[in-house]
Amino acid sequence: GVLPIQEQLRQFKTLIEQKAINRSVVERSLFFLESGSNDIFNYFLPLDTPKLDPDAYVEAMVKEVTNLTDQIYKVGARRIVVFSLGPVGCVPARALLPAAPIKRCYGKMNAMVKKYNKGLESLVNDIPRRHPGAIGVYGAVYDTVQHLRAAPTRYGFSNVSSACCGDGPLGGEVQCGKEGYKICQNPQGFLFWDYFHPTQHTYELISKALWEGKKSRIRPINVKTLTNLTLALA
Repeated sequence: GVLPIQEQLRQFKTLIEQKAINRSVVERSLFFLESGSNDIFNYFLPLDTPKLDPDAYVEAMVKEVTNLTDQIYKVGARRIVVFSLGPVGCVPARALLPAAPIKRCYGKMNAMVKKYNKGLESLVNDIPRRHPGAIGVYGAVYDTVQHLRAAPTRYGFSNVSSACCGDGPLGGEVQCGKEGYKICQNPQGFLFWDYFHPTQHTYELISKALWEGKKSRIRPINVKTLTNLTLALA
């Protein structure tokens, strides 16, 4: 399984304390943070009644990311990039949720995503004040993906709704690799590879937008500029 972020951070701190990683290297490094997709999707699973209302849930999520940025700053992080979530309410896995529509994105889920993303951008804007000497950058992945969905043929997509690998409605009912799954003939033309993750083609387009995109995609500066700035300050 995946190590919880706090355990990853604990191990990272240990390496620094043991001088296995030089602090000057940490200060010159880029830190990329992206989390929360599973948390928001799982909020809508029909297992039990959520203990928090959507606003309180999102607020708790943003607080966790804020705490994480505080901690990585203390160990030397100075170049911090926080990526927004994509439109989680549009993933093919929504076919597993009884309340989710099939022919359109799940509006309630995307509303939570947008609220969370707004909190993340506020967090990023506050980094210079909270952490002197640090630079915060916000990657608008949600807007980037929605732009691709709005003009699919322009970016080489023939399908921006279903999974290339899977089966059932939207290819999201049978997980890729599970018994009964199918693979499309043209993965390059699909936005989604499986019920939750984009294809390589989608990732390439998102990466390009974050690397050298305009402020509508990543702000206040893009990753390419941040990288050069980091090298200049080294």
